[in-house]
Amino acid sequence: MKTLLRASFLLTLLMFCFFLVGKDQFVYANFSNASEVKLNQVQKGKLKDYSSQDFYKFTLPSDGNITLAMKRVHNASWSAAILNSKGELLDDFDTDYNEFATGNETAEVGLAKGTYYIKIEDYYDSIDVPYEFKVNFASSTNYEKEFNNNLSLANLINLNQTYRGVLQTSSDLDFYKVNVPNDGNVTLSMKRKHGTSWNATVFDSQGKVFNEFTTDASEFVEGDEKVEVGLPKGTYYIKIQNSYDGKNVSYEFKVGFAASANYEKEFNNNLTSANSININQTYKGMLQTSSDLDFYKLILPNDGQVSLSMKQQYDSLWTVTILNSKGQVFNQFTTDGSELVEGYETMKVGLAKGTYYIKIEDYYDSPDVPYEFKAAFTSGNNFEKEFNNTIATANTINLNQTYTGMLQTSSDYDIYKFTVPVDGNITLSTTKVEDVSWRASIQNASKHIYKSLSTSYATGNGLENTALYLKKGTYYFVLEDNYDANDVPYNFTLSMKSSPLKVTQVKAANNKGKNDTITVTGINKNDTIKVYNASSKGTLLASTKATTTSANLSVKQLGTKAGKVYVSITRSGMGESNRVAVSYSGEQSDSLKTTQVKVTNNKGKADTVTVTGISKSDAIKVYNTSSKSKVLATKQATTSSVSLSINQLGTKAGKTYVTITRSGMTESVPVAISFNGEQSDLLKASQIKVTNNKGKADVVTVTGIAKGDTIKIYNASSRGTLLVSKQAAGSSVSLSVKQLGTKTGKTYVSITRSKMTESGRIAVNYGAEK
Repeated sequence: MKTLLRASFLLTLLMFCFFLVGKDQFVYANFSNASEVKLNQVQKGKLKDYSSQDFYKFTLPSDGNITLAMKRVHNASWSAAILNSKGELLDDFDTDYNEFATGNETAEVGLAKGTYYIKIEDYYDSIDVPYEFKVNFASSTNYEKEFNNNLSLANLINLNQTYRGVLQTSSDLDFYKVNVPNDGNVTLSMKRKHGTSWNATVFDSQGKVFNEFTTDASEFVEGDEKVEVGLPKGTYYIKIQNSYDGKNVSYEFKVGFAASANYEKEFNNNLTSANSININQTYKGMLQTSSDLDFYKLILPNDGQVSLSMKQQYDSLWTVTILNSKGQVFNQFTTDGSELVEGYETMKVGLAKGTYYIKIEDYYDSPDVPYEFKAAFTSGNNFEKEFNNTIATANTINLNQTYTGMLQTSSDYDIYKFTVPVDGNITLSTTKVEDVSWRASIQNASKHIYKSLSTSYATGNGLENTALYLKKGTYYFVLEDNYDANDVPYNFTLSMKSSPLKVTQVKAANNKGKNDTITVTGINKNDTIKVYNASSKGTLLASTKATTTSANLSVKQLGTKAGKVYVSITRSGMGESNRVAVSYSGEQSDSLKTTQVKVTNNKGKADTVTVTGISKSDAIKVYNTSSKSKVLATKQATTSSVSLSINQLGTKAGKTYVTITRSGMTESVPVAISFNGEQSDLLKASQIKVTNNKGKADVVTVTGIAKGDTIKIYNASSRGTLLVSKQAAGSSVSLSVKQLGTKTGKTYVSITRSKMTESGRIAVNYGAEK
């Protein structure tokens, strides 16, 4: 019994000592038996029993990232952990063992140069099941180096690179130091993880917090938690701490940076500390608290219109105000925060050249929510310049230009001053908006009203127009609220048209082969002439400002065919007139080619001129001279060719002159077409004597002819052989033929009279030689 009690006591003491030594000593004991693992090579093993733990050791030659990859197996699972030499857990995982499990389970962690350990133990039914893993390594400095739990020990990191780390305890703090080389936007992003949450803060060396966030740890969380803040060039710190169950869990973050001056620089909560911004650029910022104010300073280089836009966001609302250095408000709006909101809230205000301020403040739940705004600017004078609510402060405007403005309150007045250059009709066009109405009037300096109207608010959007006759002089246009018109933009135009030109003042020349011209006379210096291709809208073909009492405008091509141009005039201080239609002729038609024309000079019937290769409706004319002194025939084609009949072109060869006038064009230059003479009359037998000589040449004598006539002797009535030919030098001619024949026979004689064609052949008998 005493021996049994002693044994029990020793066992209890041994167990107490075991727990007293603790977990770390147990791990160290196993580290001594750890097998060496080569990097980037497959390692295999097998657990012997459920209490087995296999330890492996690997050494990193430099700082870097390791990835522990373990092969998944159906119906068997292992727990794998990465430990440092102190036995502290750096990362771990349990392999997937479901029915379709394939590939590898992985864990990635950044580590400093040195020796580390892998612990593998059973998670589910893995005893005697071969396992397989590999430690992949890539040299890198993008990891947390403990201990970095205060500013002085902060790890130095680079911009735009991803870093990893692990909080050792729930109270551990990890600090990182980052140098921002220029003014710009910094984006701190941290990977979210289900069931784990971290808090990340951006601050400076004095502890001034610029922004912070807590990562989402909900069940279906994915992606990154992000915060954006504009920072000037300098050194900043990132602090990462546990928010919920974040110890011993690897985190991953990045400090993104884009150089830019377009950010809010705290603290800018009054006019004197306002951030200077540029027009037409987008800026970002964030209110720190519900009572925070952000001021921005804006300098306008010219008179113009500012369009202030602020990005809207669900469930957050900001109030945005434009004011001057005296605190006088020109306009303001509050963004929409409704559930389906998108886009920008925008307001427009006309401002004179100078310095202005934009104030952004919380309206509802907007602290710590990034905002984005832009002050777009369009230089110009066609806007209301506040404050213009009296005759003395009235904005001066020009006729025939559209102006934009907005009533600030229901009791606001907007007053504009204008001059009528000559007696005439003035047209007033004002904005018409559904459910909104303005009251408008035209009056003189003594407030005598010449015309008043109220825009309709029940007939939809558009313009309200009215006309009145005013004498030359100065007047005032006054606009005020009639129904719910404050904070609603309006447009208006006071127009006066120039009187249109008369047709007799305009001449249009449609030239061939060079620019066409439009000449306008009887106008004034500085009048503007415009030429269009349509009576309304259309294309502007030419425009010029007259330097004298006439103007010439050049147009590359009005058109080859006849048509019309439409010409307007704009006199100084007045609007453009209605357009007057001015007709012009078509260009001259191209001349016909000689190959297109055939002339037949018939004998005993009408001659014909045939023209081919033309178009239906082309008009053909035939003249007797190139100067077109007499029209011999004219005809309009109904197809692609036409034949014209002429009683007599002439018996002898000559020329006729043919023109074409194509549809919508003018007549072409005549083309000269040569034609043959008619056929010469037959000789009479009595005019011919044939002597058939013996022993010498035979002779054919023809009398009663004219000088220049050509006589030809043939041996047949058609075709055959030409025996001799001779041109008469007088009224008769003798032709010598070597041998007509020894016996009686016939010869055949023709005559070709001057500028005529050859006659038929006459048969002449001759006797036998003697």
